[in-house]
Amino acid sequence: MSNAWDHAASMADKHANSGGIFIRLTSNGDKVIGAFCGEPFPREVVWTGERYETYDPEVHTDKRPSLRVMLNFYVPSEGAMKVIEGGTVWFKDVLKVRDKYGLDKWLFEIERHGEAGDPKTTYTILPEEKLTAAQKEEIDSLGLHDLAALVAGDGGDDDPPIDAETAAELVARLKALPRADVDTFLEQFGVQRVRELKASHEAAARELLGGLEARARRKAAPREEVDPFA
Repeated sequence: MSNAWDHAASMADKHANSGGIFIRLTSNGDKVIGAFCGEPFPREVVWTGERYETYDPEVHTDKRPSLRVMLNFYVPSEGAMKVIEGGTVWFKDVLKVRDKYGLDKWLFEIERHGEAGDPKTTYTILPEEKLTAAQKEEIDSLGLHDLAALVAGDGGDDDPPIDAETAAELVARLKALPRADVDTFLEQFGVQRVRELKASHEAAARELLGGLEARARRKAAPREEVDPFA
């Protein structure tokens, strides 16, 4: 592959994951390179059919919880500290690379294998290269996100609205849905306009939007005609 292709691919990866606190690997082959930082924040959640919700045994009496783990994740191509989240299998892989390589010494490449909505989606986590002294200094200067506050939806002064590019993407997807679904989306996050959505709510917003889109596709799918005399 030529240098021009390498450069273009690198820029595509950068822009696919830029613009927001949360790392987004939404399609097969999406990847990000960075370093795991700080302590993990695990929580038990349930899938409501539209979004992940923190598990409450008194409320979710008919649902079985699953594990989601958040970590701070330094992305050197952006010079930014972001947040990455995954489930049980993903986190076990993080533990494996931690035990083998040490998370404080390496940049890792994380790649998605599976299209959006595929329940069999997996992720590979491979060592990319060792952190440089300059990168370690940048990590120290950036600091860590308060993961508990992000989950609570209270990022304080450090929780700005989503960027214009993300807002435009979400608006385009919402326009393809019925108005009732759009209202559900806005009400869920207490906003009147998509651009008012907080950055800390982006991951939950994407989960909800994915669920609404899946439901809309099911409703739009033509029913298979069955011959009653067959």
